Amino acid sequence: MAHDDDHASQPATYQRGTVKGPRTLDPRTRGLVDAVLPATMDRLLLGDELAAGGVGSVRVAFDTALQRHMVAKVLHEESYEYYLLVHGFIREAQVTGQLEHPNIAPIYELGRDPDGGLFFTMKRIEGRSLYAAIGSKPAHEPERLHRRLVVFLKVCDAVAFAHSRGVLHCDIKSGNIILCPYGQVYVMDWGNAKLLPRPPDVPPDRWIREDLPPLRPDERVGIVSGTPEYMSPEQATGRVLDERADVFSLGALLYELLTGRPPYDADDSEQALRLAEKGLVVAPDVLVGGAVSFPPELVRICMKALARDRGQRYPSVDALQADIQALLQGGGGFEVRSFPAGTAVIRVGEEGAAAYIVRSGTLEVFKRSVDDVRTVLRHLGPGDVFGETAIFADTPRTASVVAITDCELIVVTRVVIERELATMQPWLAAFVRTLASRFGGQSGPGGAL
Repeated sequence: MAHDDDHASQPATYQRGTVKGPRTLDPRTRGLVDAVLPATMDRLLLGDELAAGGVGSVRVAFDTALQRHMVAKVLHEESYEYYLLVHGFIREAQVTGQLEHPNIAPIYELGRDPDGGLFFTMKRIEGRSLYAAIGSKPAHEPERLHRRLVVFLKVCDAVAFAHSRGVLHCDIKSGNIILCPYGQVYVMDWGNAKLLPRPPDVPPDRWIREDLPPLRPDERVGIVSGTPEYMSPEQATGRVLDERADVFSLGALLYELLTGRPPYDADDSEQALRLAEKGLVVAPDVLVGGAVSFPPELVRICMKALARDRGQRYPSVDALQADIQALLQGGGGFEVRSFPAGTAVIRVGEEGAAAYIVRSGTLEVFKRSVDDVRTVLRHLGPGDVFGETAIFADTPRTASVVAITDCELIVVTRVVIERELATMQPWLAAFVRTLASRFGGQSGPGGAL
């Protein structure tokens, strides 16, 4: 767990018996604890409190047998009065302990001390939260945006891995992500995690499981947990969740990385929950106005992840991550537009202002004669480029292009090309401009568009 600099500079003082265990446990809770942890241990020393929440707290710890410094998460004494809290605490340890990934803090042990208090120990992480790093500031400069996107990809790594093992995080937010001084990124706090049913073709050892007495039906239905400012509509309304709920929360995190705040601006959690139920999000570039300029493709990615209808979102974290990686590798300044089948993209004779790269789908290039006979010149598919003359010369379109199937096209404009050239080495930019000036007015294969 993270801790602030004051704690980092002070030596820890360890003691035994500094956490009060439960005075009494009701029979059901006693049965749960005895089933999972029949024995106690007395080798853990607990020190300063690093953080506290409504259910428990995190404290520095020392294992006398292994001589290892770590942190321990413990329950507040009053939390033992609620079976669901004790059940959730043990479940968090079991689930997180099976998620072995570089961006997920490892769990060392789940135990019970001689006083009956529950704890689990984990790696002590030196760092600060992503929330603190963002500091409510938009990503004004390209360098800052790039650094934030690199962090975002590491978060995606952790969440995608968890999904591959059947675990939804269900509480992804900047406050649950820890940044370390040497580039490590950890996704923390898996206490709200949901386990998915194991598909028949997945071996049991490749799927996360829990070994706990089941909750009653009335304890499982309609429970809303998480942070409303980052919730998908289906999570906010207590519906059945799948991987796309975490995709939405990742989109909310990306939104915060861009704008400095999560999608829902509310006075309290109750109001935020009402907004999350509706799932209506203002685009990040609209929110910041003219103060900050985001790459259009990045705005598209963010809003696709935040789609109210989960069928319109990315189907997986991997798909979201792939688009971010492609953006970082180049072309992030280009807008992507969707054209339904039958839509005219270019009409002959109109003044052109943009070129297009086919990202998906099929299009047809054609001309009509004076007696309205249609002549097909060629078909276009993924990777093909058309309309390129418009970038370099103010000439009318010489052919028409229509979408045969639903298409996604990357839009390349003169303004964006100039912006990309500005980032090149001067000699390379000059070389490209010279080629462009010679190219202007010439026709490519199949006729200029």
